[in-house]
Amino acid sequence: MTAVDDAHKIGVELRTQVAQAGQILHHLGLVDYLGHCSARVPGTDLVVIKPKHSPRTRSPEQLGPAEMIVINLDGELVEGVERPPAELFIHTEIYRGRPDVRAVVHTHQPTASVLGLLDAPLKPLLHVPSVLTNGGRIEKWPVSRLVTTPELGRQLVAALGDSALCHLQGHGIVSVADTMQRATVIAIALEQLAEANLRVLQTGLTPRVISDDELADLGTTVAPVAGRWAYYLQLVEQSASPRNS
Repeated sequence: MTAVDDAHKIGVELRTQVAQAGQILHHLGLVDYLGHCSARVPGTDLVVIKPKHSPRTRSPEQLGPAEMIVINLDGELVEGVERPPAELFIHTEIYRGRPDVRAVVHTHQPTASVLGLLDAPLKPLLHVPSVLTNGGRIEKWPVSRLVTTPELGRQLVAALGDSALCHLQGHGIVSVADTMQRATVIAIALEQLAEANLRVLQTGLTPRVISDDELADLGTTVAPVAGRWAYYLQLVEQSASPRNS
């Protein structure tokens, strides 16, 4: 297989993964027509990303690999027809500042966003979501502006630090990881953990928090992300083609 063939294969795989991430998040109600996912093309300064919402661009659940576009780290369109999202600098500046990051998810997911507004700690209350979110570690950026400039993107990167998650307070969240699958699953786990925390806050009672020792042990036994990704993808496929009863 030639280098050109390899590059083509990577492009197809990444376009598919970015499209699937949007489909999963939309199916679970974590994005609507807004929100976007991206993946860095390995060894390059190129990024596969969902295009900007427009009258021609449908909801993420209806977008496939062919609709994904490619931009560079300056936000310039390299491949595709539609424009990139207005908040492309969330993605490009994270890739500039975090060489370890290969995928970025930005959502306006409801419960995690509300918890961020409350400035409440995200406690490790549920076993698997706590492991996937590194014990509920999430940074905070007290800015609700749209990230439409490189400077705002750099401010977000500074707030994110070396974490996998950040609240954009009054706006939404960012999830980053080394794969598209992991960044997506972490965003889902965040919402699950946020829902548990919010319900506990509403009771006024003191919950049992999972200890560091338990979290460390759980980290060795929790199933790999690939299985969860496959499960969520199956939900999308089943909703698109429901079985006949």
